[in-house]
Amino acid sequence: MKHARLLLPLALLLALPMAGMAQCRSFVKNKCQVAMLPYRFNETFNAAQLAPGEEAEVDLTFFSGQDYRLLICAHPILGEVNWKLVDGTGQSLFESNAANPKNSFDFKVATTQQLKVLIDVPEKQGSGNEMINVGCVGILVGFKE
Repeated sequence: MKHARLLLPLALLLALPMAGMAQCRSFVKNKCQVAMLPYRFNETFNAAQLAPGEEAEVDLTFFSGQDYRLLICAHPILGEVNWKLVDGTGQSLFESNAANPKNSFDFKVATTQQLKVLIDVPEKQGSGNEMINVGCVGILVGFKE
């Protein structure tokens, strides 16, 4: 019985990240997916829960001759996020920053290649004693049929 009382709090603690990702998936599905039109969402779920000052990096494969839309959708609590798409050599193909935000990029690749999406959530300016808000950032890929 003593061990059972210890296991329950541990199980609840381990379940918290899964609940957060479920909320993130729901946010992306309900708030972001409509912005993919007229492109078809490829159903691959790439998202992270980030706080101001944090970064994320995702490798994605794009196939030759296909028209794509890359959409970055951040929860409003985070504000505008900085993101860029780079090739295998690190050369920037597209960049969006908080000063000049763009949430999507439409493009076509000549050859099948792996590209990297780099996301940076800017730190908020303030007195330093505000709550740190964590929000979902979704990376959606769509293609034309």
